[in-house]
Parts: sequence; structure tokens; C-alpha cells
Amino acid sequence: MGLDAADAQVIAREYLRALRRESAPRLGKDSEVASRLIFSLARNLGQAATYATLIADMRDASSGKPVAETTLVSYLDMLRNLYLLEEVPGWLPPSRSPRRVRTKPKRYLADPSLAVAALGMSPAALLDDWQTFGLVFESLCLRDLTVYASAMDEAADVPVRYYRDDAGLEADAIVELGDGRWAAFEIKTGEAKVPAALDSLRALRRKLCDGSLAHTRPPEFMAVITGVSEYARKVEEGLYVIPICSLTA
Repeated sequence: MGLDAADAQVIAREYLRALRRESAPRLGKDSEVASRLIFSLARNLGQAATYATLIADMRDASSGKPVAETTLVSYLDMLRNLYLLEEVPGWLPPSRSPRRVRTKPKRYLADPSLAVAALGMSPAALLDDWQTFGLVFESLCLRDLTVYASAMDEAADVPVRYYRDDAGLEADAIVELGDGRWAAFEIKTGEAKVPAALDSLRALRRKLCDGSLAHTRPPEFMAVITGVSEYARKVEEGLYVIPICSLTA
């Protein structure tokens, strides 16, 4: 905090270099394989990437030989144990639904700056690639939501999840408390996509909570988190627009 962009980037790059060259070999792992996995995780930031996708990215450039799935799993375990990798599991009410453990997790690096460093992007390059910028911003918001939610005394064991169903309806984040109360969040960089995000949250609430076949308690609230907004505001009962800088624990 407080460093200029160039100095801050040096810290992120050196952190990844130390992990590849020191931590991975000390744990019996190949530094180049670890490097390719970190790049794949950065490239697929915040996506529920399959093992096949990650293995394809980890293929040796010279021999073309892929790594085994067991090798991938062991490297993912290493990155989790080193606190570099965060996984956000899927959410589906009710709590005992078996689909909760069947849904592929979304994967994020512990800090969005690490993803930018792994991709070798400067601030200017990031601003020229709005799609990647959006993924990095989503990563930042998920990090902050996880920190704030985990600080709550009533937080569930896994306080932040994501929602996506077979019809394509989704929410970027679901914060759930241990007693079953929940809130849904969509994440957008600016105001232009806020109306569509609000409509999506309304559709999610209708699908899960309305009608005779619905068995989900209504959300405590729903919100669109934005990167650039003039102010936090209440759109209607239970529905808000909140700039990321307004969030606090």
C-alpha cells in the first residue's frame, strides 16, 4: 500500500519468482510445471476451469507431453497449502444438496496483483484489455468479500460461494451465514451494466424464492458491487448498488 505501480509490481513478481524457484523445489515440485500452472490459473482467473483446461495449459512446450491428472492435483494442493490459491465453491440451496460438492470451484490467486504479475501485464496493458481487467476486478471484490464475511461471528464454514444454474442464471458471489441467511452479489466495473445486473438478481430471487415449488428463504438483500459509481444507493427494498470502496467489515 502506498507504493507506486512499478514498485508494487516488483513485489508481486518477486513473490511469484520466490515461490517457483524456492518454495516449489523445496516441496519436491518442478519450478517450470509450477510456473505453467500459475499462468493457467491467472489466464482462467475466476473461471470454473476443468482439469482438462489446466492440463492443456501445463503441457510442456518442447516435448508436448501433458502432465498427469494426479500431478495437477498435487500442484493445486501445494498452491493451496502455500496460500497462493483460493477456491470459491458453488452454492445451491438447500444446504444438504449433493450438488454443492459436485459443482466445480472457481479459482483465484490470493491477490489480484499476483494474477496481473503472472500474466506479465502493466497497468497500461491491463486498461487496454477490458475483459481481463473485469476478471481482475472481480477477483479483488471476491477477496474483499471473503475477508469481510469471514470476520462475521455468524459466518458459515465457507462464507462465500458463487451461483450458476443449468439455465445460465448466475450470481458472482453468495455470502451465507451459518443459520442459512444469505445475500447475493453481482460484480461490475462501472454503471453501464448495472441495470442488467439488477435484473439478473431479481430473476435469481424469483427463481429460488417465489412460487409453490420454491423452498429457499428470501435473501437478506442483494447488491451490485461496482468499481466506479458516484454513491452507494438503495434501488428498491432489498436491492442495492454499492461501490467497492464503500464496503467495510
